[in-house]
Amino acid sequence: MAGKSSPEAMTHPFRSPKPNGITPIESVRVLEERFFDLSIDMLCVLGFNGYFKRLNASWERTLGFTVNELMSRPFIEFVHPDDRARTLNQNGKVRGGGQALEFENRYLCKDGSFRWLRWNATPDYSQQLIYSVARDVTTTKLAETERELLLSELQSALAEIKVLQEILPICSYCRKVRDDDDYWHTVESYISHHTKTRFSHGVCPDCMRTHVEAELARMDGE
Repeated sequence: MAGKSSPEAMTHPFRSPKPNGITPIESVRVLEERFFDLSIDMLCVLGFNGYFKRLNASWERTLGFTVNELMSRPFIEFVHPDDRARTLNQNGKVRGGGQALEFENRYLCKDGSFRWLRWNATPDYSQQLIYSVARDVTTTKLAETERELLLSELQSALAEIKVLQEILPICSYCRKVRDDDDYWHTVESYISHHTKTRFSHGVCPDCMRTHVEAELARMDGE
């Protein structure tokens, strides 16, 4: 009968080497490294001191700076000046235990242009690190800007059309109003046709003096 295996003879399943000599733990680490390096999103580890500790290759593809260049300066130097105050505010909240969800700011490219990035980030307080995922959303932001500009232009055009509709061509002599079909109408007829307004006729004081009373005086003279 075979004896029991001693503890020394037993091999931990996660430590037993594969035929190629790589243990399962090492294999997982290789997969993690491959995932980090090949990710389309911009993955990074940022220290609480404001310097990047690790960046994947997507950063260099997106911004043009090498990984070493990005890690050699405080991250805030790459942020658009107009976005720095709120970026530092968000960074402070994350370092305080919060998270960044769908946070957006602009990052400097090596050619001097800026790209819009959308962030999700969470802290590791024990290690004084922030783990982040950023995605380049520049194309989306430009499309949103163009859509807002188009909407603004459309609203302005509609407002101009409304103003033009409120301008009525009226004859300087007979005071008739011209419609869209180039026909001339009395003011009463035009307004009655285009609105629910109805007229009741009377005589104003000025017309009473200049027309009615003058006409009555003339008739009395006759």
